[in-house]
Amino acid sequence: MNEFGEVLKDLRKERKISQRKLADMIGIDFTYISKIENGSMTPPAEDKIVKIAEIFGIDPDRFLIAANKIPSELQKVITEIEEVPVFLRSAPKLSQSQWVQIQKIINETTKEKE
Repeated sequence: MNEFGEVLKDLRKERKISQRKLADMIGIDFTYISKIENGSMTPPAEDKIVKIAEIFGIDPDRFLIAANKIPSELQKVITEIEEVPVFLRSAPKLSQSQWVQIQKIINETTKEKE
């Protein structure tokens, strides 16, 4: 089972939603839900994953990452800003203190925009 399938199954059972009911809410066949949960099918398209996240009230980005998908707005940033791929290639080599500094910069930038 993949991470997305595990998370989906856990959330669905926790909320006591049947595969059939969830499938109806999303607009897909319930057998697809079963196949996703048991790992025999890949996660659905981004729009369906976002819909599932909305149903369960969770962050869509978290769910997309569990599905090994990059949110479309991030794909745009990655392909349009030259420095982003360079940064992403360097990211695994950053220390914890460097990540803390980056988070501070992000927080400051976010506050400035508010």
